Amino acid sequence: MKNKQVMIGAVAIFLFGAVLGNFAVKMFRTPPEPSAETQSLIGSSLPEYNLLGLDGVRERSEQWLGKVQVINFWATWCPPCKREIPTLIELQNEYRNHNLQVIGIAMDDAEPVRQYADKKGINYPILVGEQDVIDVSEQLGNDLGILPYTVITDQAGNITFIRYGEVDRNTLESEIKKLI
Repeated sequence: MKNKQVMIGAVAIFLFGAVLGNFAVKMFRTPPEPSAETQSLIGSSLPEYNLLGLDGVRERSEQWLGKVQVINFWATWCPPCKREIPTLIELQNEYRNHNLQVIGIAMDDAEPVRQYADKKGINYPILVGEQDVIDVSEQLGNDLGILPYTVITDQAGNITFIRYGEVDRNTLESEIKKLI
């Protein structure tokens, strides 16, 4: 009887470890490439959306037509999202006179986003929401719900780049330079 209990305990620990290990691998591996369905959005027009700005006013996506847009979905609780923000601030500073507009779309409540944006000196528009942001993210191909998630459009509003997970400065700058 005692051997059976030890065996059951050992199996339970093994299974728990296997599940935990699998979870850890998924959390820390490189994000997947966008699916064929998501990739099929490349070349298509940015869907219209309107989301709340930090001032409580709804902002419409078409107001940024005529500019290259870097649309970055993020959250204050997301470490890779927070690592990208200094790069996005720098790119907005460096390319604002070249028709670039970075747009941050936070999947979060407005107050923590406002505090974080003020603390970090974010110099681009931040839109916020929960289900509305999830819906827009899905419309833009984020079928896995991964943050951060970045979409770049050309000046006509056509999607040119999609990336799950953190994007480095060299990749972003390379994509932007193709369009300005």
